Amino acid sequence: MISHDMVLVFSKTWGALYLLTVFLIALGWTYWPSRKPMYDAASKSPLGDEGIQS
Repeated sequence: MISHDMVLVFSKTWGALYLLTVFLIALGWTYWPSRKPMYDAASKSPLGDEGIQS
């Protein structure tokens, strides 16, 4: 029979590993070298005046 403690240990262990994996994937997705131009353009777009209507 599965006890509450067994479920707790399982969920803490595999939950932490799952969240670590998701974090590493998000980190890799963000800092992948081919994405740099997209993030550079996005960082400058709020500062440009090409879309401002008077």
